[in-house]
Amino acid sequence: MTFIKENSYVLLIIVLCMGFAIIGVSKYEKEQTDTKITITEGDTLWGLANHHSANMSTDKWIKEVIKLNDLPSATIKKGENLLLPTVRKTNTQLAGVNR
Repeated sequence: MTFIKENSYVLLIIVLCMGFAIIGVSKYEKEQTDTKITITEGDTLWGLANHHSANMSTDKWIKEVIKLNDLPSATIKKGENLLLPTVRKTNTQLAGVNR
């Protein structure tokens, strides 16, 4: 108990560092970037979702594209520029956890 009282500042620094590390990892995992593309003949949102959606469901990805580009419907036209959401893939694994 005296160790804790005498070194409370060290414990505080350790707890703060761990807290900031956890916040940084969770923010990094959720970070999104956008990709800009030009629609070509034969492109569909469904086809683009199969190629660009990574670990996001196709329906959710298409809804994100519609929202991100303020589209009135899911119809896209040749020559149109679209922003595509892409979620960064991360492989975070806790020490000692086998997956």
